[in-house]
Amino acid sequence: MKGKSYFSKRVKSDGNNPVGYVYALIVATLVNLFPTVLRAQFLKVNPTEYSVVVADAYKHNPKIEVLSWGIQDTLVLPFFEDFSQQFGYPSPNKWADKQVWINNSFAPDAPNANIATFDHLNELGNPYQTLSTRESVHADSLTSQPINLQFYRKGANTFPYRITDGIYLSFFYKNQGLGDVPELEDSLILFFKTQKGKWRKVWGVNGAHNEKFTEIYVAIDSMDYLIPDFQFRFVNYSKKTGNLNHWHLDYIRMDQGRMAGGVSDIEDVGIVNAETGLFRDYQNIPYSHYKLNANLHMGRTQLRVRNMNEFATVQTRYQLSVSNDFGQTLFKQDFSASSRNVIANTDSSEIFETPYFDTLTGNTPSLQYHFVIDPQSNDQTPDNYNASGNNNSYWLKHQFMPWYAYDDGSAEGGFGLDYAYLGNIPGQFAMEFNTAQDDSLRGIAMYFTQVKEDVSFRNFTLRVWRKISPVGTDDRKDELMYEFPVSKPAYRDSINHFEYFFFDSVLFLPKGQYYIGWYQRQPFVLNVGYDNNYRYSDPNTANPHLFYNLLGSWERADYSIKGTPMMRMLFGERVNYRFSTEKVKPLRLHVYPNPAKQWIKIDLQPGKSFKEIIILDATGRKVMRSTETQIWIGDLPRGTYYVHALYADGQRSSAPINLIH
Repeated sequence: MKGKSYFSKRVKSDGNNPVGYVYALIVATLVNLFPTVLRAQFLKVNPTEYSVVVADAYKHNPKIEVLSWGIQDTLVLPFFEDFSQQFGYPSPNKWADKQVWINNSFAPDAPNANIATFDHLNELGNPYQTLSTRESVHADSLTSQPINLQFYRKGANTFPYRITDGIYLSFFYKNQGLGDVPELEDSLILFFKTQKGKWRKVWGVNGAHNEKFTEIYVAIDSMDYLIPDFQFRFVNYSKKTGNLNHWHLDYIRMDQGRMAGGVSDIEDVGIVNAETGLFRDYQNIPYSHYKLNANLHMGRTQLRVRNMNEFATVQTRYQLSVSNDFGQTLFKQDFSASSRNVIANTDSSEIFETPYFDTLTGNTPSLQYHFVIDPQSNDQTPDNYNASGNNNSYWLKHQFMPWYAYDDGSAEGGFGLDYAYLGNIPGQFAMEFNTAQDDSLRGIAMYFTQVKEDVSFRNFTLRVWRKISPVGTDDRKDELMYEFPVSKPAYRDSINHFEYFFFDSVLFLPKGQYYIGWYQRQPFVLNVGYDNNYRYSDPNTANPHLFYNLLGSWERADYSIKGTPMMRMLFGERVNYRFSTEKVKPLRLHVYPNPAKQWIKIDLQPGKSFKEIIILDATGRKVMRSTETQIWIGDLPRGTYYVHALYADGQRSSAPINLIH
């Protein structure tokens, strides 16, 4: 095995100390986005994605009902996977499981569009086990479908494979990216299946941070692997910290007649990513606001291409077409309008000046962007490996939704207020929005990610301000318009799924500046999703829209916080939010006696597998946990407590209890 360093143009994170968590001036938890610990700061980011590539920009859960994972038909060499045609989950035609997340936002310096990301979240976005920073487990797996390494056909003849045939598996790997750097004791491991059905470790690397994608070659060097149902499997070994400790894979190839090391044999020019460039600052605004305000339109659509050839400069032509919901072409720039040389091992960007799309119909119309490149030479590798897709073609869809959003729908980390060392005091966070049209605010959408610590029982209050007091002054000039109590964060069984909080009455907002955020009575990190791909104007500019208040005055977020929390202002008509949701019957939980003095007994929902009981005090602080249904609480102070029952399928039930002595 021999590793080869790959070129890189990643956006470097601030700081020099590769620590998993970062503390920013503003009580935010930017998970692993800022590897430097700044204890004077209060905003914390815990690194956690999702891009709009080959997917609806605001579709939360990929449509996978028609797909099925598991062992399927045996594959033959060559094997090739660059994930460019998948999003969300790996293709069941090549892979036997779906635990990794296929995305295009965690590693902007990947070989080409889309990568497979490993963490401690399952395919539904939930941690595999209860969050813990003390224990490590095997987490995500990526297992190939069976591959026939016993024999191959050439014309009408059949030949056996031999260990001298130069069969190699190669792949590019990297950790962290825009997510979290793994701990040193974490690892990424590769296993081969033997003829006895055992999994043998053949390669592994620890969590030391690697700046660039590195290509690894692993030889098929034993007769144990020359079997009709050979498989390989990647597994990450990680702390039980949820959306942290990220590893990324791309450009996986396997064939005979290969050599490891030396000059790269890749001849490929492919699309890396693209941006619609529709809006200034925002990722989405309601179409009714956009079409009446031409100043909101930016119209600089960008395509990024990478030449993976070791030495060859490749002349490449570019094309873009944009169509509406009815398939009508609204804009097209043909190959003849743009062509340039792309230097070996570098990127090239093409800018398309797209028009103002103010003639679309409906409240939530969409635009389909189709990018195509035409390299004139040295682009044979995918074809040589019988690639099923084409990384020279790239689809991007944007649907105008009835909300204002800075984020792209991806959570590379978690965000919250981190100020426990100040004592048990309340805190506030506010996020600035500038609306372009008079409209009715119906609610707030938030994405909650599960990172490092369990805050699933913490309550907070959503708030909307007409204005907040000037930075550094007494906060008595705040103009609070609305507040909405939330009993706990909502975690959905899907990746990057937002929770929608609708107000009991709409707020009519004249166009202008407003703030949304939350109030919490005590210190904890809420872990709202954090989009680390957002940038206000350039890669080095801090996000100017973020504020926090801990000691009676508002302060701006620190310069190191450049991404955005995933909170959105929901406008428009109620009909636009008729989501299809499953009606769930509330679970029964009976706690007695109530009031209680010393012991309580708990009757659980019949027929459900019980996991544990958690008891919180009136402030939401966890005071006791148990796996028994008869619990001694006589040592707790008198007062009101809340008993929560957790079930094995992730559902919960709760009931209050009064303790008297």
